Amino acid sequence: MGTAIFALISIFLIFDLDSLSTGSTTDINIHDTYFVIPTSYFVVLLCILIFFGVYLIRMLRRNFKNKTANLIFLIINILLILKLTQTIYILKSFVQIDEIGTDIGRELMAFSNVLLVIQVILLIILGYSGIKTGLNYKKTE
Repeated sequence: MGTAIFALISIFLIFDLDSLSTGSTTDINIHDTYFVIPTSYFVVLLCILIFFGVYLIRMLRRNFKNKTANLIFLIINILLILKLTQTIYILKSFVQIDEIGTDIGRELMAFSNVLLVIQVILLIILGYSGIKTGLNYKKTE
């Protein structure tokens, strides 16, 4: 419950109340190009990142002994991987609209490659924490 309240407070501090309506968008200016993205995308991503950080710390502090925290972390990790997949897809669609030969196209491709590496790291963390959770679950039965 504390994590959800912390996430809501963070969202209200970063975004004002008007920007949280369903039709609101965020404009991102890169060089001379504007990208218009729904604000809800950033709100969901911020919530997932906050939950990921909090439950990663909880899971590591308890040394994988709290099954509930472990399962929440596994679910949030999967959601973060899916959100990064969506982000990579959006970036690659922007690159196709722009052109790969331009500076902005190269920057977006480089950023999507960085996100791909982060996804691989998250998959490794997901596998490791899943194995540790499974081993601790079998010990308690």
